[in-house]
Amino acid sequence: MKIVSTSQRIALALAAALLAAGPAMAQTYDGDWAGALSAGGQTLRLELHLKTAGGAITGELNSLDQDTTIPITAVKTEGGELSVLFLPINAELKAKLSPDGKTLTGTWNQGATLQLTLTRK
Repeated sequence: MKIVSTSQRIALALAAALLAAGPAMAQTYDGDWAGALSAGGQTLRLELHLKTAGGAITGELNSLDQDTTIPITAVKTEGGELSVLFLPINAELKAKLSPDGKTLTGTWNQGATLQLTLTRK
């Protein structure tokens, strides 16, 4: 039977922790996302642009069919969920990033709550 030293155990535990966390750490919300809101027979195409700088996420939302850009007021990430606030239009996006990092799935709330899926472009 081979005896493993304490330092080897610590190194193995650290390596296992990094391997387990690697995919989660590598995924970010940064990038360009596209999707559409559907309500009342109308569809609005949206593009969300997110960028992390200095530990803070910033960006904007483009409503392509309304030809308008809405700045992001605040962003919070907690418990694997992204929450984006748009105060100029009293709206909030809450979504979770898929394990493969290709989709954000959640809800858009602007007086009514609608399902919204955004796909990384």
